Amino acid sequence: MPTLKIDGIQVSVPEGATILDAARKCGVRIPTLCYLEGLSPMGACRVCMV
Repeated sequence: MPTLKIDGIQVSVPEGATILDAARKCGVRIPTLCYLEGLSPMGACRVCMV
């Protein structure tokens, strides 16, 4: 599993996880408009910028 740091918090996520998934896993809230659970992320709104 890849490991990364977000705001100083180390988090391990499964291969293929997004930065947004990693942030959510370690409790970092990133506002989004286009990402809904169960759907493919579009990335069209550019609110989250990840």
